[in-house]
Amino acid sequence: MKITHTILLTLTCAVIVFSGSSFAQEAKAPKQSVVERAFKVFPPSLESDYQGIVESTIYNVILLKKYYPTENYSVFIKKLNEIAEENTDPGLRYKAHLASIYLTFSNMIDIEPKNHAFEREYLFKQITEQLESKLASR
Repeated sequence: MKITHTILLTLTCAVIVFSGSSFAQEAKAPKQSVVERAFKVFPPSLESDYQGIVESTIYNVILLKKYYPTENYSVFIKKLNEIAEENTDPGLRYKAHLASIYLTFSNMIDIEPKNHAFEREYLFKQITEQLESKLASR
């Protein structure tokens, strides 16, 4: 009796889990909504006094360009160039410079974003390596 009850309970849980995932719909925002929100949120974030916010925003600007390449990123390029020239943190200045280059020459640089990556240095390393290989071959 106990085994039958356990099997029945396991089957019921499995049916609930699998039926729930088959009926669930992933909420996807339309492209324009994502881009509009990013263009509102990113500029003030690039001006933040907290270096971590600025660095995360630089990373997210690169991802935005990767997934929405046809948008006009001139406002970000201008701000990234300011960060690259004026910020006190040399690492952040370097990342802002790489991001500015990527936004300007994204047709020559192909990045491969990773899902669930907590360390974001890999993306800047990809840009650096591709720039080095392109410049070394000339």
